[in-house]
Amino acid sequence: MDRASGPSRPGVVSCVDVQSSRFGRLTRDRVLAPLTIVGVSSLLAFACTAEHPPKSSGLQARAANATPPATQAPPADAGRRGATVESHGFNDAIAWRGFEEGFREAAEQNRPLMLVVHASWCSKCRLLKRKFRTDQELIELSEQFVMVNVDQDHEPSVTRLGPDGTYLPRVLFFAPNGDLDATLQNPGRGRFRYFYMPHEDLIGTMRRALERHGAPAREHS
Repeated sequence: MDRASGPSRPGVVSCVDVQSSRFGRLTRDRVLAPLTIVGVSSLLAFACTAEHPPKSSGLQARAANATPPATQAPPADAGRRGATVESHGFNDAIAWRGFEEGFREAAEQNRPLMLVVHASWCSKCRLLKRKFRTDQELIELSEQFVMVNVDQDHEPSVTRLGPDGTYLPRVLFFAPNGDLDATLQNPGRGRFRYFYMPHEDLIGTMRRALERHGAPAREHS
């Protein structure tokens, strides 16, 4: 099975087409090059797989920063949990936790954990951030999880949490005891199965995680 993992040489930057295998195989040791882009459709869904941010034009940088405003957090008396760490642009209205803190809280509160692995330079991560800022259903469902987002450059240990590669972004779900549920994948993908674009059904995967590992499922188990 083709896998996407980080390059072995520092400074090498590439993106892998996660919809088509026509670009060849990306391995831990080398990237087959040059890559030939065939058609506009092949640009629609790339997962980032690099150690350092790619260079972009001023126009690209301005476009990346032109993101819609985040959904505002509800008043404090709404009974929602608050974040204990910064959101990294994934919406301050969500109760984000640190990496180790999140797994401890999941065990203590018997909640499933949702982990978003990203990097500051990753263009597809920026697209996913927009969904977290604007999708009200996602924000409401997040209250039933322990929510963790980790910059892979700042927390290299998360590279161990890549069932089919260390591409970015990837979204993983864990049972309250910390076990990865590797079957909770993006149903629309045969490869790079934990990668989501904003139009893909992340909400559906969140609901399946709650059916398996949320409070109602545990009460009837």
